[in-house]
Amino acid sequence: MIPRLHLKIVARFREVFGQKGDTKLYFAPGRVTIIGELIDYSGGDTITTAVDRGTYIVARKRPDNKVNIYAHSFKAKKSFTLEDLEKNKEDEWAVYFKGVFSVILEKEYKIHGMDIFVYTDLPFNTSLASSSSLCACLTYAILDINNIKDVDPIEMAKLSYEGEIKYASHRTSLSDHVTIFMSKENTLFFFNMKTFKYEYFDFNLGDYCMAVVNSNKKRTSSDSEYNARKRECENALKKLKDKKPNLKSLSDLKPKDADFIKETLQNKEQRRALYVSAEQDRVNQAVKAIKKGSIKDLANLILKTHDGLSKLYEVSTAELDILVEESTNMDGVLGARMIGTGFGGGVLLFLKKTEVENVIENLYAHYKERTRRDADVYILKPSNGTRILPTEE
Repeated sequence: MIPRLHLKIVARFREVFGQKGDTKLYFAPGRVTIIGELIDYSGGDTITTAVDRGTYIVARKRPDNKVNIYAHSFKAKKSFTLEDLEKNKEDEWAVYFKGVFSVILEKEYKIHGMDIFVYTDLPFNTSLASSSSLCACLTYAILDINNIKDVDPIEMAKLSYEGEIKYASHRTSLSDHVTIFMSKENTLFFFNMKTFKYEYFDFNLGDYCMAVVNSNKKRTSSDSEYNARKRECENALKKLKDKKPNLKSLSDLKPKDADFIKETLQNKEQRRALYVSAEQDRVNQAVKAIKKGSIKDLANLILKTHDGLSKLYEVSTAELDILVEESTNMDGVLGARMIGTGFGGGVLLFLKKTEVENVIENLYAHYKERTRRDADVYILKPSNGTRILPTEE
């Protein structure tokens, strides 16, 4: 049975763009990083999953080179042609669409214009990769509508990633896009974006569930700070390589190298390198925990990750720290940590299914009392990646 939401989205496309012509419905999930946060660009491994919320696109091929977009979230329409894909100040959210179309054309794929209706049930600014989900869904739709076959998922992820960063944020990662394209239901996705090595792990939560809490703290400086962290990691690696020429990346460092790091580096560069080496070690431990089915061991590791992100990588905020502190003091919560690039966004929780209502109620009250902000909680499940959805029985 086709979900009512899917039928409503297609019907809304028809209302906006007319009844004629064949349409298709595409979906790309959001993603959450379980562990391995912010070490992907330092050669580290990530363990991620797609989630059961995401971006929906209804698309119809046009005979010309015009692109018409209606974004449900903004109740707004934008149009441009494939000959005019330069960024301008009126674009706003349309920069993502221009970026993806531009990158696909640069790769010399032959494409036509499209009518596009976009709907999302991903909350914005919650560290669930809403813009990466949009770009992945659009990439998939463009290639499919134009009958471009034999593009493997990693190549599609590269197109999507390049499209996202062309005119907009640099805070995304190729690993986000690969996760969105390649994830499978009820699994976790292990990936290294330097080597493209990947692996799937079965992930049965059993009596527990996964939730993401929106701090509703608007990010103010995350773009510049994200780029600063990358620079600090690069500088740290150069100085360490002067003494250890065989060192290929910060993630190759082990916890036993802490003294070497402290002797060689100072201040921010020292803290960044200590975080990366410790987080890679936690990823290695997390693989063992997942393989033996221990949610408790995994939850203990993500709590240590939060401590590292807060004190060594310095990307947390008072609000994120409060959410982690309050939630981990509640019955039924196994572990919590901030997710994403920081300076706002969301917190990941593992909690008992029987305690969900109590946790949500108490977390909302305590967070509101301490910050005067609301905390929005979303229960999420590991999901399949980008795909076409049926619209007829």
